[in-house]
Amino acid sequence: MHLAKLKLRDFRNYRKLEAGFEPGFHLLLGRNAQGKTNLLEAVYLLSTLRSFRGVGNSQII
Repeated sequence: MHLAKLKLRDFRNYRKLEAGFEPGFHLLLGRNAQGKTNLLEAVYLLSTLRSFRGVGNSQII
């Protein structure tokens, strides 16, 4: 599966994000508390319909 585009709105620390991904390897770099794990959580949530943090859906929204 290839994720070509990801749009987030009011998800964790992202008010609005639109990101495009070309096929291949991607590396997320950034300082602490910049949203790297939140981006990965959004992709995980999209593919599994649950958070890997062990929180309920009501806490995500």
